[in-house]
Amino acid sequence: MSSNDMTMGAGRKARIRLDLARQTQLAADALKKALAERDLPAFYRVFRSTDLPFLGLVYEGDAAGLFRACAHVLHRLGGISPAVALAVENHFYVSSAIATFPIGDDERLDARRRALLTEIVEGRRLVANTNSRVHADRVGAVGTRARKVAGGHVVSGAASYTSLATEGDLLIFTTALEEGFPAVFMTRPRGNPAVEIGPYLFPDAMIDSDTRKIVFHDLFVPDEDLLLGGQGPEVMQLLLFEMVWHQALIPALYLGAAAQAIEESRRFLRAVRAREGAPLAELDGMVVDVGRLVIRYRAACAAVREAGEAMGAIRGAKDRAERLPRLYELAGAAKYTGTRCAEEIVAAARGVVGARAFAGDNVLERLSKEVVFGPLGPEVNAVIERAHGRRALGEGEFDGAASSPWLDGAMSASGKEETC
Repeated sequence: MSSNDMTMGAGRKARIRLDLARQTQLAADALKKALAERDLPAFYRVFRSTDLPFLGLVYEGDAAGLFRACAHVLHRLGGISPAVALAVENHFYVSSAIATFPIGDDERLDARRRALLTEIVEGRRLVANTNSRVHADRVGAVGTRARKVAGGHVVSGAASYTSLATEGDLLIFTTALEEGFPAVFMTRPRGNPAVEIGPYLFPDAMIDSDTRKIVFHDLFVPDEDLLLGGQGPEVMQLLLFEMVWHQALIPALYLGAAAQAIEESRRFLRAVRAREGAPLAELDGMVVDVGRLVIRYRAACAAVREAGEAMGAIRGAKDRAERLPRLYELAGAAKYTGTRCAEEIVAAARGVVGARAFAGDNVLERLSKEVVFGPLGPEVNAVIERAHGRRALGEGEFDGAASSPWLDGAMSASGKEETC
């Protein structure tokens, strides 16, 4: 790490002392400059020089703290460019899931996890990822397959969605084994002719997310780079845990866009005067309208914070089996609420500022183009709606009526089931 200053908390390992606010500001300033100069590699050079890509080690054993730190960084970068923040979020969610996935009861898997974390930190690696989904006539189609050979596997096929594609030093990807079971592999794509990094998937609005198609041309992956695979429950639990991190972190960056949109509204309303001479910010109608936006923003942030705090509930194999499905639902609800709220707030701010939002270098123009992608992934909001609707309309009584979300059966941040 870039700092050797260590601190010891009660009952915890030594932790690197991290000035999160200062390093986040360094990254934010570098991103603003890189966007102005159209030189995103310069931003990533600064980002790698900080401790921010390696928060998984800084907050090892503290999933809720790690979530708060990652969400803080993403919120700040999302107010500058949701597209770039999305690329960073892909690194964060995969590295965070690896850092906090509770497999201490399996020494072999834990050693593999530790080796990967060490490579990320010591090599100052950024992690790209893909679930190998492709555009096909069937939802959720997987475009890659892994064939067992001596000493490893050979992977062939294509994946449509890989963000951080050209900046990623490591690529962690999900594919299907010959037997049909899922597997999670790691490879090093830079300079590897068996990994073809294709064209931009979003060549306009989200171009800065560096999301591209990836093609594997008989890529050989040695056995030591198979992270998990097969029909064991821990495989699906890792995939679900990764998705929990992804769903919970995504709204943080888009809510950063919402916060910046409110700030742009504030600047406009204080700078422009009504015909009577008073600043628009003093008109009661404007005060009420902006107040509504702030309340919605804060309520959405609270939902995301709740999902992040609940990360601390997953501490072992028993928790993985019992709590992950509930946590997955909670993360989906937070993602749904946060991304929808962000899109609506940016649209409302654009209505306040008017055509000036698209004049000059107003940040609202970029936010308007990029924030609309929030509800589209990783799970589209319609999928989340159906999942919650089916559960509510099942044979069992709706849990909000049978108990309450605060006491009976609620998952607290500590992971304990509270009862009256």
